[in-house]
Amino acid sequence: MAKQLKMTQIHANPAQPREYFDEEKMNELIASVRKHGVMNAIEVRRRPQGGYEIVMGERRYRANQKVGNATIKAEIVEVPSDIKAFVRSMAENVNRADMTPLEEGRGYRRILAEDTNEDGSPLTEADVAKSFGKTPRYIKIRLQLLDLIPAVQHHLTHGHIGTAAAHRISELKPENQQAVITKWAQGGEGGKPMDENTLLHFAHQVREQERQPSMFDIAELSEEEKAERIAVQKGTRNKLDQIERVRALLDELAKTPIEDLATALEGQLSTRLEQLERTAKSLQDAKFQIRQAKALADAKEIVTSSEAEAPNLAEPDDEQDQTQPADLDAEFADMLAQVVAEGATPEAEIEVDAPADETSVPVAA
Repeated sequence: MAKQLKMTQIHANPAQPREYFDEEKMNELIASVRKHGVMNAIEVRRRPQGGYEIVMGERRYRANQKVGNATIKAEIVEVPSDIKAFVRSMAENVNRADMTPLEEGRGYRRILAEDTNEDGSPLTEADVAKSFGKTPRYIKIRLQLLDLIPAVQHHLTHGHIGTAAAHRISELKPENQQAVITKWAQGGEGGKPMDENTLLHFAHQVREQERQPSMFDIAELSEEEKAERIAVQKGTRNKLDQIERVRALLDELAKTPIEDLATALEGQLSTRLEQLERTAKSLQDAKFQIRQAKALADAKEIVTSSEAEAPNLAEPDDEQDQTQPADLDAEFADMLAQVVAEGATPEAEIEVDAPADETSVPVAA
């Protein structure tokens, strides 16, 4: 049963899973508490040294403290251990959008290290997944994000890059992680920011290059092979030049009044519309391939280069301990689907259903 406790009696939990609090969302909560008070009671447990420690409700406590209220509505619970209190706190936060993927990963890591099953046996990733309404793959991805270097962790925490791209980057060697995030920070074509889709393609190709036996074992091309390569280059470039001419024709069609088109294409409108839809699909497929080729070329440049190390973009306070890499070979299509599911780049060139394991599922009680 909830009761009013003095704010001076309550202490924050230094080991609680939330470390990053979005300033904008905190300001919204503070405004709500100032106007309506704390609507839902926080959860606390008694401390051996006196007073109470927060189990659930850190944000509400901070907002109430900021407003200057002397008391807060709280429910006192009995929790047998620190790790069980931590699990309860994780259960409250894990499906909230403002809990960062890294906070989730660190939380799951601690639970795996300290908690046990009822029979005392060690927890597995499958056990943790079941208790939080997730899939084992979802847990693996969050754990693998802890392999990110501080620079990438910083940008993931602050929402500059998405989970899908960050997961792909986490599979790279530290020096290549740094190279990828540096190129991302410099921007894409024409100095424009590199979008999530492009970053994901790029990180994927760097990963593929890392898997190559060696970038320096390429035999010298024979004269015949050189001539064949030149012919392929000319042929490919000619195709793209022809596409530019077709684009000019399409521009003319786009500017033609619809009354004129209806008259000119009488009896063929449905057929011609289908023709253009096929053309649009082919264009998207070609764009996808060339995007992959661009990512491959950039990846080769990064992986084969051992020149000056790129500057570290991490904020000093964001440095975190690193864990050993997880053995996870996620399908690239799933990563692309996650980008679409997260709404990062709703481009038509990728039409893959979002993976089920990235869907929020209610936490098991």
